[in-house]
Amino acid sequence: MRINRRTMITMRARMSVKLSALLSICTLYLAGCQSVSLTQQPGADIQKQPNVLLIMVDDYRTAMGAMGDTRAITPNLDKLASQGMLFNRAYANVPVCGASRASMMTSIYPHKTRFIDYLANAEREVPDAVTMGEFFKSAGYHTLSNGKVFHSREDSNEESWSESAWEPKAKGPAYFSEDSKNYVKPSKRFGNRGPWYERSNHDDEAYYDGQVKQKTIADLRRLAQQDKPFFLAAGFRRPHLPFNAPKTYFELYNQTDFQPSTLRTKPINAPESLTGSGEIHVYHFKNHQYNSDEFHRLSLLGYYAAVSFIDQQVGDILATLDALGLRDDTIVVLTSDHGFNLGEHNYWGKHNMLNSALHIPLIIDAPDREAALTSDALVSLVDVFPTLIELAGLKPDQQLSQQMVGRSLVPLLTNPEDVHKPVVYSRFKQGDTVITETLIYTEYVTADGHLQRMLFDLAVDPQETTNVVFEPRYHSDVKRLSAQLQQLKNQSEGYSTSQ
Repeated sequence: MRINRRTMITMRARMSVKLSALLSICTLYLAGCQSVSLTQQPGADIQKQPNVLLIMVDDYRTAMGAMGDTRAITPNLDKLASQGMLFNRAYANVPVCGASRASMMTSIYPHKTRFIDYLANAEREVPDAVTMGEFFKSAGYHTLSNGKVFHSREDSNEESWSESAWEPKAKGPAYFSEDSKNYVKPSKRFGNRGPWYERSNHDDEAYYDGQVKQKTIADLRRLAQQDKPFFLAAGFRRPHLPFNAPKTYFELYNQTDFQPSTLRTKPINAPESLTGSGEIHVYHFKNHQYNSDEFHRLSLLGYYAAVSFIDQQVGDILATLDALGLRDDTIVVLTSDHGFNLGEHNYWGKHNMLNSALHIPLIIDAPDREAALTSDALVSLVDVFPTLIELAGLKPDQQLSQQMVGRSLVPLLTNPEDVHKPVVYSRFKQGDTVITETLIYTEYVTADGHLQRMLFDLAVDPQETTNVVFEPRYHSDVKRLSAQLQQLKNQSEGYSTSQ
């Protein structure tokens, strides 16, 4: 019988866990023999591995009070940040849902033929790669996926999860108002998905994300009774379009507090390749003119209401974790698949290489780690997988070590001032980007082979108003960043499914 790489890795991981347990028992036994009295009875359980709770939020830019957004009402996320470490400079490696999640769950960079769009599939595109869920499952964890973790619950379902990945039966309902059907008018400009925002009188649990919360809480209560650690991933769909949430969360805000972006034109000297997302145009704008001042205000209100809605769902899950006495034994990670343009330059959505589309929240709260820490180190989503492995006290085999391009963030949990990487790498379609402490540099290769470049100095121009790539004072930076970018592109292309 031919044993494929997945089976071999699973066998190795299980053997490693069993060997570690045997060595631990032997060590305890020998230590007891050398002491005056035997304090550890033979056959006693070894110390339990920490649980893992991974929380994914869709299209979530850094709209969080703890990250300096004074508009965001996010008490539960702010509390989580105060209990662990908040990474101020975390970035997505791809600004599109499916590709970003496949990249994060394998710690493999995207490139021009892999992890391209929302339909990206890890099982199909990197069939020999080990996913995060698969690794923990093979190490003896009970692994579960609720909601939107991978873009599709069919992606790596059998390999990654001890039980079939779960989602609410319908990916909605997205709409509740009686008048929503009046705006479903398929056309070349508008799709048939209803209006781009809606408030309703329904409870949280009527929504997809409220149901994900309920299932996750029920699973936590069940998992608390098991004698093995768990890896539980919970994925929420909001604040992804449409910006829908119960009326309660809209009422937290005053519409007049949201002013339209003052950046209503494309950045100065921006290349043609820099474009916005067309995703918002599959929704109807009711009686509002697209990108009018009123459209901006309502869109901002809807996005932030959806953020506060998710904040409450996360808060309910964490409260359950506390009530069950699991918090001290559980690693909690909260992050997003990418950021979101909220009207800057009249862009709505992700799908470009601007800082607002790539910059994301990342919080890690691990047992026996200092609380209320922040780090300004440059990190990205590919770093999450190796970080969780180290925090769980496990070790990857050589092949998995070669697969993962990310680096563990555990050293930063002890020394937040340390430098993690000099740059982080992201890409989308024909654009490749490197981000440094102050600069964000992108190279686009057009369909006809032409090179277009873009550079923003975030230290003096945080809103990315002017492309300074041709200014003489940045020539040395451009040369250096272009060389670094080429190295990272080569690294991204170095992974082969035949490993």
